[in-house]
Amino acid sequence: MSGVGAAVAPAGRTPARGRDRLSRRVGRTPPAVIGGVLVGCVVLVAIAAPVLAGYDPAAQIATPLLRPSGGFLGGTDQLGRDEMSRIIFGARVSLYVGVLAVAVALALGGTTGVLAGFYGGWIDNVTMRVMDILFSLPALVLAIAITAVLGPSLTNVMLAIGIVYAPTFARIARGPTLAVVRLPYVEAARAIGASTPAILLRHILPNVSAPLLVQTTVSLSTAILTEAALSFLGLGTQPPTPSWGLMLSDARQYMLIDPWVAVLPGVAIAVTVLGFNLLGDGLRDVLDPRIRTM
Repeated sequence: MSGVGAAVAPAGRTPARGRDRLSRRVGRTPPAVIGGVLVGCVVLVAIAAPVLAGYDPAAQIATPLLRPSGGFLGGTDQLGRDEMSRIIFGARVSLYVGVLAVAVALALGGTTGVLAGFYGGWIDNVTMRVMDILFSLPALVLAIAITAVLGPSLTNVMLAIGIVYAPTFARIARGPTLAVVRLPYVEAARAIGASTPAILLRHILPNVSAPLLVQTTVSLSTAILTEAALSFLGLGTQPPTPSWGLMLSDARQYMLIDPWVAVLPGVAIAVTVLGFNLLGDGLRDVLDPRIRTM
């Protein structure tokens, strides 16, 4: 059905029925279900951190490097801070950085890709050559370089990660845009005098939203990993703010004495990244028609 007539739904099909059908497909996709449960648990822990954490994550309340016990479920770190409380509050930092960094990447890359595909010509060529240059640099190295220039801070980490992953969103948005922009209903919209913003919002964006949604979910996992790596190197979250990467960095010299100080933040990173990856794979299986018809 063409985009001009998309406003008129076929008989017997409603948006609510479409959502119900999508929900059933997601429910029948094990990776999406498992990933959604893991991500949901991490989000709930981050939201309820003040309730779940037994202690102030920055307070030195006990003997350093205590083993896990009834009073301290995760033990204590090298400064005598409750390890489990820092893990719980670290979920807030990881999700905060991941979500905002991916939002920056989506805004920069998605907008750039759609505009490049829509206008074509020299705009497309120049834009994508810039993206190719950014693609040629290793993501972590580029993020380190940007953070080193801007200075180590939580805000700069989000900007650096957003810039690093913007080219991926640009490429993903450009492909569907190129396929849609030459279709008859887009040409018809132009012929009747529809403005460029109206065409982009009504006809182009609905066709690029599904792949961008999948990429957003997958990129959240890589953004969390990148934030942990930058914090591990001292370029990300700064003490005393609890960060899983920073906790791993501090635990390096104490791993032989008390391995729990490294195991717990490592498990937290692994579970969160696994959850977002499974959720992204599941959404790809549900939303990609080529996979559904195989």
